[in-house]
Amino acid sequence: MIFDLHNDFPTAICESDMRDYVMRDRNAVVTAAIWTSEMGERALDNVRRITNSLLLDIADSDTRGLRIAVEDIGFLADDDAYERFEFDKYLYCSLTWNHDNAFAGGALDDGTLTKTGALVIERINDSRCALDLAHLNKKSFYAALDRAERVVCSHTGFNGHKRSLDDGQIRELIARNGLIGLCTVTTFTDAVDADGLCAVIDGFVQKYGARHLAFGTDFYGSKDIPESIADDYDRLETSVRCGLRAYGYSDADVDGILFSNANDYFYKRSLQ
Repeated sequence: MIFDLHNDFPTAICESDMRDYVMRDRNAVVTAAIWTSEMGERALDNVRRITNSLLLDIADSDTRGLRIAVEDIGFLADDDAYERFEFDKYLYCSLTWNHDNAFAGGALDDGTLTKTGALVIERINDSRCALDLAHLNKKSFYAALDRAERVVCSHTGFNGHKRSLDDGQIRELIARNGLIGLCTVTTFTDAVDADGLCAVIDGFVQKYGARHLAFGTDFYGSKDIPESIADDYDRLETSVRCGLRAYGYSDADVDGILFSNANDYFYKRSLQ
């Protein structure tokens, strides 16, 4: 089974098709990431509508296989909407996408965490929601990390791209008991297939251990995902299991990376 920290399907497929996607039989817990960066002035209304629709689908199906997150909460700066936003509904929220906003600096820009951004983190700390550090530049990453109580980096790589984590960021996340989701986007991993992803995983584990690593596929969030695994959780799981066993990984470590590291983080609140 896979616990996917990041799937962009809520804003990539037609809302009329969303229920069918939610109800699809799959051996995975999927985090529905609502990407807001191009929603404009209707972002808050759109997030509420999509959230309510997903919550109804979850209730109707009686499934534990779906979680909800928000990618780029910059829209909450309008009228200080962050003060009233229901963060408890979400597994995590990220401050930005790739560019600066009223809260922090995005990965492709040079801004930093603002005073308002620090207040937003306080609101998140007061909820059950985690702070997602994905898409922040390094200045904002470290400033946010210093203030947040629960941190994840939901979908990233380790290849030196501005959207990837470097050694220092990885070590600081682990030191704060954070969770890191490996994405399947070739631009951020250099992996062109599942074997390549397994090589990335092994490189990470050899340096940092397996306990803080999970998957955040970024399915539907990029066209740069190997065709052999794109939006196919069963094939991804089978390929990764086989690949990591070939590296000599135990079933417990493989299960951890695929599922239990993320599940333990969010539902046991610890990876110690």
